[in-house]
Amino acid sequence: MARFAVAFIMSSFAVFALAGALGALTSRALPAAPRLAAVCVVLGAALALDGYSLQRKTWCPVTARRQTPKSIQYQYGMRRATVAWGLDTGLVFTTYRMSSISWALLTLGLLGTTPWWAGLGYAAGFLIPLVVGCSLSALREGGDATTALSRRLLMRTSIARTTCVAALVAAVITAATQLVLPPHGTR
Repeated sequence: MARFAVAFIMSSFAVFALAGALGALTSRALPAAPRLAAVCVVLGAALALDGYSLQRKTWCPVTARRQTPKSIQYQYGMRRATVAWGLDTGLVFTTYRMSSISWALLTLGLLGTTPWWAGLGYAAGFLIPLVVGCSLSALREGGDATTALSRRLLMRTSIARTTCVAALVAAVITAATQLVLPPHGTR
């Protein structure tokens, strides 16, 4: 788990840092109001995609339909395969995603509206539930905790999808409110 986590953190940090660096250029070139309008469009599109996913009970429609090849484990051993899996999964755009939130966050980084270190938060949002879930599953199940946890999570994907849609609704409302209402102290 530790090897996977470190690799995931490294790759997600690198991707979001790059997006943040490009976003710094965007934020200088694009005034605040159009950038905020773009944020609303990005979040609205993510909400539409996640609403579609929730209704269809499927993965994010714009996600890559692939996983890290299992052959890496047989060819290079479990330790290297774990690192490869973490690096691949942390990249955001290379494997299955439950929600379009990761795509939205990456796009917001490119717009210069999220900090360059957002990958650390992204990694925490992925890894903390994973580590807690695997740890609790190991206590409850014994043996191969990840397989038991995977089975349980696959039976409850609508909870995750509904949570993602709710988070995006809150984000859209927040962004739209900032777009419509004048900044505090101005009239």
